[in-house]
Amino acid sequence: QAKDIFAHRFTLCHGSTGLGDGPGAANLNPKPRNLTDKAWQAAVKDDYLTKIILSGGMAVGKSPLMPGNPDLMNKPETVAELVKIVRGFGK
Repeated sequence: QAKDIFAHRFTLCHGSTGLGDGPGAANLNPKPRNLTDKAWQAAVKDDYLTKIILSGGMAVGKSPLMPGNPDLMNKPETVAELVKIVRGFGK
């Protein structure tokens, strides 16, 4: 389920390879996060990623253009898998 959610909700902006170069990224300012950035990956904790996945950019002081996924609030296993997907781009 997490792979499908990532493919349908996250790749539009973050791209399928996590570079922040999805088809919707061109019109965004600020640009989506490059999830492959090792320094950023090292600087953020999993609970930060969980918060931004669930509540969107504004919840962590980032762009309000990044929507949250409140429908996943009662699906902690799916959110944990999404965090693993994001972490996978940093390897």
